Amino acid sequence: MRFLPGQEVEIASKEEGFLGSYYAAIIVTYIENEFYLVQYKELLKEDESGPLREVVQGVDIRPTPPAKSFPMAAGFTVLDRVDALYNDGWWTGMITGKEGSRFVVHFEDSGEELAFSDSEMRMHLEWINRNWIATTRRRILLPQKDS
Repeated sequence: MRFLPGQEVEIASKEEGFLGSYYAAIIVTYIENEFYLVQYKELLKEDESGPLREVVQGVDIRPTPPAKSFPMAAGFTVLDRVDALYNDGWWTGMITGKEGSRFVVHFEDSGEELAFSDSEMRMHLEWINRNWIATTRRRILLPQKDS
C-alpha cells in the first residue's frame, strides 16, 4: 500500500519499552524502497523546537483507524480489548475493571494497570491485509459441567 503526502497515519514504535504502541503522524513524502518521511503530530524533537520528523519503513505504517466504522453501541465493558491514549501514543490493553467513571486497563507487555476515561480509549482494531478487523471482546470458554 502506498501512502500519500498529507495522509494521516499511525507509526508503530520499534523502541524498547514502547513496542506495541502507535503514534499519530502525517506522511511528508515517499522516499524510495518503501521508506517514508513522516512528521509526528504529538512527538517533538529532542530540543522541543518542533514536531519530530523521522524516516520509517512502510511496514511500520498503518492508516488511522476509522473512528465511526465500528461503533461501541453499549460503550466499553470489562474484557474489551481497547487502545488507550498514553504518553502521546495508542497502547493496546484489556479493560479489567472500573474505578468510578474511569476504566482500568491492563497492558500485557508491561504488566501495568492504568485508569482511563472513555474519551481516552478507542475500540481495538487490527490492520490485517489492508483491512481493519475488530477484535474487541476476548472470548472466554468456561468448562462444561458434566451431566
